[in-house]
Amino acid sequence: MTETHNIPLNKLIQWDGNVRRTGADDGIEELAASIGAHGLLQALIVRKAKGGQFAVVAGQRRLKALKLLASRKTLTASAPIRCELVSEETDAGELSLAENVMRVAMHPADQFEAFRDLVDRGLDIAAVARRFGISETLVVKRLKLGRLSPVILDAYRNGDIDLEETQAFAITDDHAAQERVLADLPEWNRSAALIRRHLTEDEISATDKRVCFIGLDAYEQAGGAVRRDLFDDAHSGTILDPALLDRLVDAKLTAFAEGVRAEGWAWVDLAGMLDRSVMAGYRRVCPEQVPLTDAQQAELEALSAEYDTLADSPGADAGEEAVLARLDFIQHRLDELDAAQERWSAETLSSAGAIVGIGWDGAAVIERGLARRDAVPDIDIGDDEKPVRTAAGISATLVTELTARKTVALRKVAADNVPVMLAAVVHALALPCFYSGAQSRSCLQLSLREACPERHLRDQEPMETAQAFGTAEARWTALLPEDPSALWTWCLAQPQDTLLALLAHIGARAIDAVRLKADRPEAGRFVHAEQLAQTVGFDMAAHFTPDCDSYFGRVTGTQIIAALCEAKGVSPAPAWTRMKKSDLATFAARELAGTGWLPAVLRCQDEVEPLADAA
Repeated sequence: MTETHNIPLNKLIQWDGNVRRTGADDGIEELAASIGAHGLLQALIVRKAKGGQFAVVAGQRRLKALKLLASRKTLTASAPIRCELVSEETDAGELSLAENVMRVAMHPADQFEAFRDLVDRGLDIAAVARRFGISETLVVKRLKLGRLSPVILDAYRNGDIDLEETQAFAITDDHAAQERVLADLPEWNRSAALIRRHLTEDEISATDKRVCFIGLDAYEQAGGAVRRDLFDDAHSGTILDPALLDRLVDAKLTAFAEGVRAEGWAWVDLAGMLDRSVMAGYRRVCPEQVPLTDAQQAELEALSAEYDTLADSPGADAGEEAVLARLDFIQHRLDELDAAQERWSAETLSSAGAIVGIGWDGAAVIERGLARRDAVPDIDIGDDEKPVRTAAGISATLVTELTARKTVALRKVAADNVPVMLAAVVHALALPCFYSGAQSRSCLQLSLREACPERHLRDQEPMETAQAFGTAEARWTALLPEDPSALWTWCLAQPQDTLLALLAHIGARAIDAVRLKADRPEAGRFVHAEQLAQTVGFDMAAHFTPDCDSYFGRVTGTQIIAALCEAKGVSPAPAWTRMKKSDLATFAARELAGTGWLPAVLRCQDEVEPLADAA
């Protein structure tokens, strides 16, 4: 039996036997706010205690919330509290357990819809937050979830998706899109990240390289709107004005292009995202190598010496800002002096050009000294190769479909004829290598990006290996027919060994293991270069011996001593640390000549594990 009484708050005390030991203080602020706004919706269960007091058997958290309201003067200390009084014979522990165990928590989806209904009935977000003692941000999040498609909320209720996956659907307000993605993704592959990717596949993320290029702040300052994901802190938003983004990117690229155009190039293209697919449409033109002036050489040596001194200083080790800033400045100037050793002739400038685009890191990238592969038009190939008109009444769509069927069938038949396809591959790759503007004469959509490593060398005399490769190039040029239209017949007539040799030469022309300043060492092409070198038994020591000009004069004294120790297998000699940098470099070049020692970047690793492609 229980009796309902209004008991003054200051007469109510906690019962020591309450079964809830954990989490009793959790959410008290929110509960107090709710009681303050809605009143006490459920009476406390109490029993008599000593001194005219009453112990709360069930309702410990409600009592804590009421006491908190009293401490804030929202309630008086003696405010009447509705209570159910149980007899002394009642098992208070059983009552406490029953209240905590038998309750069924409200499903979060029901909460989301309830918050949505409150706002839809006219209660503003601030008022909801205040009445339930939660932040406005939390109200906005629950409101956002409450406005999901009923299909998504039902899937959450039924356990088909979890809370994180439910939140991922809130990245869009489009119910049809939400339901489509839920239906398209199998149950075993419904991660939050994948849901977001499917819902935003046609949108532009704020982490897009174009946005990085101009800066998200610049886009927003120009009036661009951004939709942000409330439930993904790592997701910085979605660009809602692609046209504005394109205009800002074009304007910034154009500004870069004007500076490059002022250098005298015949043309400057804007490429947007500058990747290998874009570069496949161009071939490189190598610059002339020129010596530095006496003043530039003196500056180079002075800056190199200063860099060595600073790099070995305590300030560099301690990360002093002034020292590091000076080192950055010197490195930038040394890069400029390296670039000054290249010169583009007037003839090259009159025909070649440059591309301005955006690199993998969102920074501007400028590629100079390029020739368009389609710059030279194909020569007249005769009436027999001119396009044939299709029969009247056949639509362009049907022609496309029929020729697609032909292509699919031709692939299968051609793949079974290895000798002919070998000739076709050699033909397709040889056209852009040996015949300007003839790339379109092959139906194989293969492209070759030619590297030009010589442009990065400071030596005026070409390497012996480069001369040997040039001799081989001249030999092949003499063997091939002068007319590109005759190359297909020539390829078919060659023995397999000749085709394979030419294919190897063409492939070697495309090798590019040059690591530029912006390149990541772990990029896939550098890993593959190591694998290729290992497979062909390549040893750089047979082609290069580090000396003062090529290495030791361009690194720090500490690095020179480390090289000596490594090559000789000894500890640093005291005399080495007392040497001047120039004397130490000369000493190292003499001591290590003939030992086969190489800088680490030139060594072939014993084993190369392929990495995930980061290029």
